[in-house]
Amino acid sequence: MAETLRWPSSLKKQANRVQKQAARNNAFSLEFLIVGFLTGAVLFFIAHRYVKNATLGFLFSLSGILIMVIIAYGRKMLSINFERDKLEKGISGELTVANELNNLPDGWFIINDTVVNGSQIDHIAIGPTGIYCIETKNWNNAGCDENGVWYRFHLGHWVPLDKSPAEQNIRHILSLKKFLIEKTRLDISLTSIVVLANPNGKFNIESRVVPPGDTRICLPNELYQLLSGSGGIVLSPDEVNNVARILT
Repeated sequence: MAETLRWPSSLKKQANRVQKQAARNNAFSLEFLIVGFLTGAVLFFIAHRYVKNATLGFLFSLSGILIMVIIAYGRKMLSINFERDKLEKGISGELTVANELNNLPDGWFIINDTVVNGSQIDHIAIGPTGIYCIETKNWNNAGCDENGVWYRFHLGHWVPLDKSPAEQNIRHILSLKKFLIEKTRLDISLTSIVVLANPNGKFNIESRVVPPGDTRICLPNELYQLLSGSGGIVLSPDEVNNVARILT
């Protein structure tokens, strides 16, 4: 069995996301409070001019402010719930992949949820057949053509993505490769893998090897064969141990 040196904790991811979300929500709420105040002022002016009953005019203005505040609060809660569900879904997918990688044979080292040269990498697998940089997507649907264009199914149509998970993972590989060359002088090719982790997902994948970087696309239960049976020996046991030690 592989030696997992770091399990997915997602603490840093979660902290960063919560911090960013809080900043966005604060700015969003402040914006709507300002709009609510201005709306109330406009309504008060209209009421003062056209509604002779002062009490009715005041209540009319106050209602406008309350409506805007309620809208702001509702939008804020929807945004928080969406981000929370997205985070929980991502963690579930990463744990599924981490458990599959842990089943690799002796001589393999697994590092999950780590940062290398500023890149947040879901999984790194180091073993005799090489070094693998793995990006996990727990999507409920996805498509990819042979040219590496990724799609998501939305409102009855396949919609192309501006940024593909393969492109994202290649950026991770460049950061990882630079780091390894600096620390070990070891200049070997790294393999890019995108794992579609949702067991109930609907996927339309035209090719399992796509650009950029000949990225492999697989399901979690295909990882063992893909990594352990991908070719000959590339790294010696000492090199495997050295890379694993440097990355932890």
